[in-house]
Amino acid sequence: MPLWLLGFVVVLMTLNLNGFLLFDHDEGAFSEATRGMFERGDFITTYLNDRIRFDKPILIYWLQATSLAAFGTDVWVFRLPSALAGILWVMAIFAFTRRTLDQRTAIAAAMMAATAAGINAITHVATADGLLNMLLATTMLAMYIYTQKPSTKLLVGIYVLMGLGMLTKGPVAVAIPFMAGGLFYLTSGYTREFLRAIFFIPGWIIFLAIAAPWYIAAYQIHGQEFIDGFFMKHNVNRFNNAMEGHDGGLLFYPLVLPFVLAPFGGLLIRVLPSIKTTLSGGDPLNRFLWIWFLVVLTLFSLASTKLPHYILYGVTPLVILMARYRDWLKSRWLAALFPAILLGLLVAFPLLIPVIEARLTNPIEIATAQRAADYFDNQFVILAALGLLASLAVIFWTRFSPWFGLVLAGVIQAVVLWFLFIPTFSETQQRPVWDAAMFAKELGQPVVTQSIDMPSFNVYLDTWTERRGLKPGEVGFGREDRMRKIKHPYEILYQSGPIVIIRHTGGTEKMTTAPDQD
Repeated sequence: MPLWLLGFVVVLMTLNLNGFLLFDHDEGAFSEATRGMFERGDFITTYLNDRIRFDKPILIYWLQATSLAAFGTDVWVFRLPSALAGILWVMAIFAFTRRTLDQRTAIAAAMMAATAAGINAITHVATADGLLNMLLATTMLAMYIYTQKPSTKLLVGIYVLMGLGMLTKGPVAVAIPFMAGGLFYLTSGYTREFLRAIFFIPGWIIFLAIAAPWYIAAYQIHGQEFIDGFFMKHNVNRFNNAMEGHDGGLLFYPLVLPFVLAPFGGLLIRVLPSIKTTLSGGDPLNRFLWIWFLVVLTLFSLASTKLPHYILYGVTPLVILMARYRDWLKSRWLAALFPAILLGLLVAFPLLIPVIEARLTNPIEIATAQRAADYFDNQFVILAALGLLASLAVIFWTRFSPWFGLVLAGVIQAVVLWFLFIPTFSETQQRPVWDAAMFAKELGQPVVTQSIDMPSFNVYLDTWTERRGLKPGEVGFGREDRMRKIKHPYEILYQSGPIVIIRHTGGTEKMTTAPDQD
């Protein structure tokens, strides 16, 4: 990769990484689980407060812990593994595209990957998804190279990547390569290569050597509770049932995909005709890329739980296809359509806040919407509008080809998102939690979590908190609306919206029960 391109990718993937607070629940949960490993001296089981967290396997926590040990506690430290994974992800796309196509297309693919909203966003957050996407993408790309030049070394690499993926997010890291890769192999005349690959015993030994020790250790410690919590609840049930209200119809992913790949929605539309090579048995690379994407699209469209970032498992092939057929995009109006919609929504965001607030029921979300008017002000609108105008200018500037204009628009989009919208939204939602943690720190007393599920509080407080009722004289962190259910007397020491720090002011009566948690 040319050094200028590597620098471009590194800058885009780390843009303002420390410029906004941790978002609850996901970023706060991953970060607190990692921080708590040091406090407890337990690097096998992850916890949130005093409860075991079975959501994800251990690899991302180990990588975050390594970052934490090296650089200390700060928000960018928890995000660093995701950012590094994003850089490796783009480098893998570049290397594969250069090998299978040419250098110029590889450069285009790398620039598109680094500026596409969904890819850029998932590598800015302290979760397991950036790492998993990098491992899934490199696994699949290596599987295609194996069909062109089979080698034992490549097979070993594929199994290493799947083992690391299994240690990052579980069976999905094996299921997608076997479903998408297997379908391509069996429909493209690579049956012998497929059989050799799946019956490659040294590969399975390596896979188990990487993934199995932690799973065995977790099972030995927690037994059936681990099976029920990780495999059944967070894998099987996530597919069969819409968890936490994250549902949607069969058109959910086709509708969100152009915005996940923003600003390249228009280019995506133009490359759709290349899908005919999948059906006609034409170009093998196109067949592979489209089969990969369509398997992911079908699998997660059928799943009950739907989150926008799930489709990222299938965007790598689309990036390569868009780079390959980048010159098919001739209409600058089509190129400008999706950037105009996305950035136009940001410009109009202050007007949308009352509409959003009217649909909310959670007091914290309502309070966030009510505070939003103070943050999403006229200055925000002006800056967002300037971003919109700048994006349209580079797209319509005839000196640039339409696809390159979109790359430049993607850079502008990233600047607007990471220096304007995300920090503003973070302040709106997360600042009261940070302030409450700083207040609790100054008190110098242990804090008991009462009625709230915002684990970033523990990260900022730098200690875990029990979830239970308060004893007389103890301090609690909770939500005001749920404090009303408490039967003992208390005083409010700090409040910002529904976020409160209270002290039990009663006598020595028996300990009360904490209100229901989120």
